[in-house]
Amino acid sequence: MLRQLRESKARSQADVARSVGISPAHLARLETGQRGLYLEDFITIAAVLGEKPGNLLPNDLGDIGHLKPLIDRLASVSPDFLPRVAAIIGKIVLLTEDIASASEPQPQSKQKTGKSTAAQPRKSRR
Repeated sequence: MLRQLRESKARSQADVARSVGISPAHLARLETGQRGLYLEDFITIAAVLGEKPGNLLPNDLGDIGHLKPLIDRLASVSPDFLPRVAAIIGKIVLLTEDIASASEPQPQSKQKTGKSTAAQPRKSRR
């Protein structure tokens, strides 16, 4: 999709790569899916090509389609703050994973058949 957008804007890989601050070879790997695309690079490439980042996402996002406006808002964040934003999003993802795993039913452990003094009240001796 990046390549199609770049070509539709009549921009060369070298020109876009230079504007983004990456090598043309790196951009070529991103366009062919040989490298993962970092959030910072995605937003910068979209801006260089004159597009909102959310417009570059496919329309069949299913449950996460509502994130397109958030991604567009990230385009206005100063590049200096993007690593912090990415760290915050990473923490949110970890929190949601923790919440999801906590809400799943836990397997019940087998209890020992012996009597436990901690679990049973003491009988008074007279």
